[in-house]
Amino acid sequence: MMYKRGQGSTEYLVLLAVALIVALVAIALLGWFPGVSADTRESQSRSYWNGAQPFSILEYKVSGTSVQLTILNTRSEKLTLTNVTLGGENLGISSTNFNGGETKTINGTLTTACGSAGTLFEYDVVMTYNTKSISSIVMTGAKPLIGKCS
Repeated sequence: MMYKRGQGSTEYLVLLAVALIVALVAIALLGWFPGVSADTRESQSRSYWNGAQPFSILEYKVSGTSVQLTILNTRSEKLTLTNVTLGGENLGISSTNFNGGETKTINGTLTTACGSAGTLFEYDVVMTYNTKSISSIVMTGAKPLIGKCS
């Protein structure tokens, strides 16, 4: 079979372009491009915090400086949540008692506003709580709380 002059080079360039496009899509899915990976990072954050222990954050909303967290005590014993910080900022919550398996919604305030609606936020979470016999236990999240300002 005879090739016309340049046909082999053209086929090679087309195959190279296809390979590069596949590689870029794979990189984007792995999170190298922040704009593409924002939804993936938010989903991973929600999954982590839904399964965190002893306190899970089931739902969360940040609007301006207002924060609303729906928290579940995953243990069977009574726990008292004494402090929550997001990104190093104390939310100023009052001590809240959680019976075993109980869910409560707490409201707090940040000193720095989240941003405009749809802007991505990312906060490291630290919760301090007491059990019946031990006080000031610190729970630090292994993953940040990621979402969009509302």
